[in-house]
Amino acid sequence: MEIVTASEMKEIEQKAGELGMSGERLMENAGAAAAAFLKKTIDPEDKNCILFCGRGNNGGDGFVVARKLYEDGANVAVVLTDGEPRTEDAKSMFDMVKMMGISVLRLEESFDQIAGLMDVVDIIVDGVYGTGFHGELDELHQKACALMNNAIAAVFSLDVPSGVDCDAAKAAEGAVQADFTIAFDHLKPCHILAPGKGNCGYVELCAIGIPQEAADGVKSHFHIPDEEMVFALLPQREPESHKGSYGRLLSVCGSENFVGAAVLSAMGAMRCGVGLIQLASTQTVCHIAASRLIECTYLPLVENSCGRVPAEAIGAILKRMKRSTAALVGCGLGCDEDTEQVVSALIRRANCPLVIDADGINAVAKNINILSEKRDAVILTPHPGEMARLVGKEIEDVERDRLSIARAFAQEHGVTLVLKGHNTLVACPDGNVFYNTTGNAGLAKGGSGDVLAGMIAGFAAQGIKPELAAVLGVYLHGMAADACAKRLSQYAMQPSDILEDLCRIFVEHQL
Repeated sequence: MEIVTASEMKEIEQKAGELGMSGERLMENAGAAAAAFLKKTIDPEDKNCILFCGRGNNGGDGFVVARKLYEDGANVAVVLTDGEPRTEDAKSMFDMVKMMGISVLRLEESFDQIAGLMDVVDIIVDGVYGTGFHGELDELHQKACALMNNAIAAVFSLDVPSGVDCDAAKAAEGAVQADFTIAFDHLKPCHILAPGKGNCGYVELCAIGIPQEAADGVKSHFHIPDEEMVFALLPQREPESHKGSYGRLLSVCGSENFVGAAVLSAMGAMRCGVGLIQLASTQTVCHIAASRLIECTYLPLVENSCGRVPAEAIGAILKRMKRSTAALVGCGLGCDEDTEQVVSALIRRANCPLVIDADGINAVAKNINILSEKRDAVILTPHPGEMARLVGKEIEDVERDRLSIARAFAQEHGVTLVLKGHNTLVACPDGNVFYNTTGNAGLAKGGSGDVLAGMIAGFAAQGIKPELAAVLGVYLHGMAADACAKRLSQYAMQPSDILEDLCRIFVEHQL
């Protein structure tokens, strides 16, 4: 499913106009669709309804809803939060509201009266700000939003809750906390991305009559993967194939204190169909891992004084990499100068897609310019803390603007970036972004990221495009976690448990 930004939605509406669909017609359709959904949710007859309307087109949509509710027998009052409308289409809709004799109040002039009405209101419609809102709410609009938020009645927001930034999905202080949001024509980033989506409540997507031709003429860069897309991407197992048909993964992971990271990442790759896996790690790690991973082959390396892979092993690693179709580096590798040299060498010399996770990312953060020397595709899989180190920001800054930061980094450095967290983002070098909708808080445990990194690397090793390998890994990792939570609970489930559920998912899809 595609989602669109505010500017892309505006472009779609402009193209609809070129095809003969006027702005006034779209406004009428949007208001009618919102009213129809509201009516399905709450019977408006004899109900007290208050509509907060701004001076733009979102307010115009609200005027249409006011008319429809009035026609359905509701007691309707319209509150103008910024005075009379300023766009021509909204002016036309407001004129009809006045002609019907619907009560109109001005927020600043009649604030106390409006506050009194909120004690007896049954339905609230928020049509103050739409997709064009950015920044912070002024004092008057904070008061308007507070009236809506503090009322017992259900709040229906038109397209976007007032005070929420459509594209950045940021919620300004005091933004409307809707019970329902009616999204017009396309979902927007704020409908699915935190923290903005937390203000939306239940989101209902409504068609407003925009011709498909208009939407087809605008390329969206934002996508929501679904099961159909994901399973269509998985390579089929051919009867006459052999292990070499499904790729060779070289995993450079693990150290004395983090053997589990090497094991979990390899297990993740194994369960995703890769033909061959070789674990290149210290002798200690390889010895312990071999008791768990009997399907792996191993490249035991000498270790440095900290029990980690030393820089002297780079030659041996690169020699094995020549026959690999993908490589994974970083899970449990540890942080020191040796790790930095190993990671830098792989970026410069890898002749196949390279997935960099955990301590590999920390090494990159110390020399971000190394990414400009990459020989092949690079996939980075940071959590917010690692992302903060990559871009030199605080974690809070990253979390506030996940989309923009991830997308800008991927484009600037020409990498695929998997920014983990709630609704993990996969940002691609070409500007496309995929929002993941699977997964749960049961994944908030050490080792989950190792499994994910292994899954992504396993798919990349099979020849799947790096950005799509990331999308596949993230979606299926979360999907398996959702199934695992139902089986074991979010509390008890462990990262290795989800691989059993991944197997069941593949069986259900006859893979």
